[in-house]
Amino acid sequence: MLVAQRYVIAALCCWTLAGCALAQVPRGPIMLDAPQEAVAATFNPAAALEDLRIIDETVREMVPDGTALPDESILAAERAAQVAQLPSLASRRDVAAAAMERVGAYRSSHVYLLFPFENWNADAARGGRQFDRTLSVTTDGRLLIDERAVTTINGRSARDFLAWARKGYGQDNPLRLPQRMRDRAPEMLWLWGIDAPFRVAFADGTEASFQGAPMSQRTHPLGGRSPDAGPEQPATQPFSLQVEDSIARLTVERLDQRFEEQWNTLVTDLETGIRQGRIARLIIDLRGNRGGAGRLSERLLAMLAGVPVPTSGGKLWKRSRLYEDGLSGFVPPVLRLGPWRRAILGSDGVAALDSIPIGETRLFGGFARPAVAPIIPEGNISVLIDQDTGSSATQLARAVQFFRLGRLIGAPTGNPTTELGEIAFFRLPNSQLIFASPSAQFLDVSGEPTEGPVMPDILLCGATGQFAAERALEIALGSDSAAIRQIMAPVFRPGYAEIDYCAASG
Repeated sequence: MLVAQRYVIAALCCWTLAGCALAQVPRGPIMLDAPQEAVAATFNPAAALEDLRIIDETVREMVPDGTALPDESILAAERAAQVAQLPSLASRRDVAAAAMERVGAYRSSHVYLLFPFENWNADAARGGRQFDRTLSVTTDGRLLIDERAVTTINGRSARDFLAWARKGYGQDNPLRLPQRMRDRAPEMLWLWGIDAPFRVAFADGTEASFQGAPMSQRTHPLGGRSPDAGPEQPATQPFSLQVEDSIARLTVERLDQRFEEQWNTLVTDLETGIRQGRIARLIIDLRGNRGGAGRLSERLLAMLAGVPVPTSGGKLWKRSRLYEDGLSGFVPPVLRLGPWRRAILGSDGVAALDSIPIGETRLFGGFARPAVAPIIPEGNISVLIDQDTGSSATQLARAVQFFRLGRLIGAPTGNPTTELGEIAFFRLPNSQLIFASPSAQFLDVSGEPTEGPVMPDILLCGATGQFAAERALEIALGSDSAAIRQIMAPVFRPGYAEIDYCAASG
């Protein structure tokens, strides 16, 4: 009996040690692509409706109390309307398009559906081709291909495509749609059901047919460390500092914690150059920066402000059983009762989950405004932003603006100032698609919930009435800007699109 007990204890110890090792690498089916039978399956209306309902219910249960959400009766009507438009036997691709629409009902880019790469890869293996022409949206809402107005693609109305795209990508923030159209047109057309050859009818009565470019295999973003993903490629440092004629240009593509040591060295060198008088002006380029590790932006902000400065006004956190269940695929069962799960998730307030009853919302890291001692006069710091500036990069830009450390130049950010975060992943039971739902909400650095994107101090508009953030560096350097309208101190207005902001007096 004693020997048996020893074997049991030894087995449990081995299980625990193995669990500790496995806990360092996310594992389980939630990390991998869906099984092939789910990719090739078809789904009846009841199954599709159930998946869409789970998206709405999960988001509603997880986000902190007080978060603005669409009315449940409206959501139910939208779900029914979406399912009514699906074929009687919908493909996983059909369900993915409907799910994309569903997550588009929420204001945060942190509520999203992971693109169904399995379907894309299946089409690529069959020799599928993707659209390789430039798509954009005019200021009056028309679809352009190679700058020519379009009426139909493969016989389907271009106007209908734009209506669908608005629901899935820009329903609550119309500023996002033109940028999404420019950046992700091949994926959007594919998900909507447009395949090669692409037969296009233009508004001027002419027609054309495009074969497109061969589709390439994709790697699932949550499968990057799976056995089939191959060796991980060495990462490139995503920021750089250039100094010329006492002007420093800091370009930050993302705030990547893997390069924290290099980042701290760069910020120290920048501070030394400023204090020694070798740098008189600073341009921080955050265009295209989707965010990353908040502590990196705090390090830069503290240097600019002369004192430690918060990048947000705190975090509202809701403890949810769904949140913990959603992460269960990341942690071996034996460790879920101990502190390991919380350590794996990180130190950004996660450990506080233990002190919050299930379903309750708490505020962590409240805001206290410090007195700043700027290292450079406000007029000598410019921060460049655009519609692809998001998450912690958005918070950095907003903090620079709030503490009057510099001016923001470019276009409104794609994300709101108050953003949701702390993501858990979930598999929809029928389609096996993965979507993400947050469990925390950041407050604006002012300490208040705010609506809308971060607005630049100087909004740039081109001759066509669209944002011209690509010219922000020229404006910051004082170059010739005759063709660019500069609108000072624009104000966020719900429902405004590019044409509305650019029509304002400068």
